[in-house]
Amino acid sequence: MKKRYIEKLGAKLSPLGFGVMRLPMKGGEFPEEVYRLLDRAVEKGINYFDTAYPYLGGKSEVLVREALVRRYPRDSFYIADKLPVWLCRNRDDMERIFQVQLERLGTEYIDFYLLHGLHKNRWEDIRSKGVLDFLEEKKKEGRIRRIGFSFHDTPEVLGQIVEAYPWEFAQLQINYYDWTVINTKACYEILEERGIPCMIMEPVGGGRLSRLPEEAERILKKVHPERSAASWAIRFAASLPNAAVTLSGMSDTIQLDDNVNQFQEMESWSKEEGAAVEKVVRLLESFNPVPCSGCRYCVEECPRGVDIPQIFKRYNDYRMFEGMARFDIDYFAFVPEGKRGDSCIRCGKCSARCPQKISVPEEIGKIHAYAVGLQEGSRK
Repeated sequence: MKKRYIEKLGAKLSPLGFGVMRLPMKGGEFPEEVYRLLDRAVEKGINYFDTAYPYLGGKSEVLVREALVRRYPRDSFYIADKLPVWLCRNRDDMERIFQVQLERLGTEYIDFYLLHGLHKNRWEDIRSKGVLDFLEEKKKEGRIRRIGFSFHDTPEVLGQIVEAYPWEFAQLQINYYDWTVINTKACYEILEERGIPCMIMEPVGGGRLSRLPEEAERILKKVHPERSAASWAIRFAASLPNAAVTLSGMSDTIQLDDNVNQFQEMESWSKEEGAAVEKVVRLLESFNPVPCSGCRYCVEECPRGVDIPQIFKRYNDYRMFEGMARFDIDYFAFVPEGKRGDSCIRCGKCSARCPQKISVPEEIGKIHAYAVGLQEGSRK
């Protein structure tokens, strides 16, 4: 995979980045296959690895140390890490968390450092605590090489943030479904107009766009029979002119090889491909699924331990895929008691953390009631 020099970043980057956030664990540890996967990523030419303080229960940064920092020359790859701004009550918290990150990573500096998951309230809060001065200080010390942020909010809010500081890059959730449905196109264009390189996250929508309904698959296969559904999503994101790196949370070699192949054979996005994707988006909208990406930020905040992503996944699979068992059977069999929708106390903490702006308590309540209704109806 050919790397590209991004002038504003002063870095030669692989167009595909590895998101270290969806990897298998056994007994709280990473099996040897995970190390082999990261070795294969390096072998294939990937040199951009994206992690964060809360990923994999706090062990993602440690994995980067063990699998990369201790095994490869430090200047042969780039680490992107993030400050969990919601945990920072003051400047001391920023300093403490940053030092923990450096220790976990086993490195003296971080190549790309982001304010994690900014939205309007979070940005206003962390800015008032002096976070920009903190970032500037760490950059002068050589602890941070490039400063950016990841973002989940409206174009209006993004415009305010990019005007507040000379950001070197930003990270947006972009995929062909969200491009029009929640208007991520407008956010992308703000970065493009200002010349801010865009790191793309969730190009496959947390895996949603890799498992399409049969009707949607047929639309894509008619144009390119040999391509996987996931490869279409990756290609769409990577074809954007201002896409510096397209991240993928790959969890096995099949996903890795499929993604890498797209970049080895990358062609311009055609009108025919665009028309096919538009048809798929319209079809998916007609199913009205819950736009959950499975990031699990909501679970971190839930005081009752409701398994929100699992509930949404079960429901979306039922709505979107043919030939599935009755939803209530699946729901009560695979979502444990105590983690179902009836345990929700509607505190709203989950919705405040949701990058997709889902009204989580409302949706969870509807889904649980639907499952109960199906169950009761079957008994009559």
